[in-house]
Amino acid sequence: MNYLKCYKLFTKQTSTSTSGPAINYNAYIEELPISADNKSALLLELPVFRRWIDNMKVTSLQDVMMEVITGASEIFPAFSTLAVKLLIAPVGTASVERSFSNLNRILTDKRSRLTPCHQDCLRRISVRGKIFLMTIFGQLYTKNGVNNQEDVWTD
Repeated sequence: MNYLKCYKLFTKQTSTSTSGPAINYNAYIEELPISADNKSALLLELPVFRRWIDNMKVTSLQDVMMEVITGASEIFPAFSTLAVKLLIAPVGTASVERSFSNLNRILTDKRSRLTPCHQDCLRRISVRGKIFLMTIFGQLYTKNGVNNQEDVWTD
């Protein structure tokens, strides 16, 4: 998904005389991985939407997007839908990226012969740490009849 460039659609434009060439918002809309109908709806709303944003008193990107979603969703339905997608996308990808990073730390060239079970255990240890180990060892100690785990877990 290439939604990251489209954050510029929701930013206020500073004075165009000193900032160089004008931003081509149409190009950002054309790059979006959405249907042609949604692109045409965004392009129809774009001129009024840009004037509305540039006249807003709110300056932060998050506040502008929240205002589009809550206060102007009936006026700009296409931009409201796009704002929701933009606000949701980073949350959905952050945990996946963390998981891949954890796996890359576990699976190295020297650890290429790990079984899937061992990989899973190492991944759980890296994510949950001591709590996961205490759960596993707690189950082992109760199976063996040892109930005093405090002797084992001394920091």
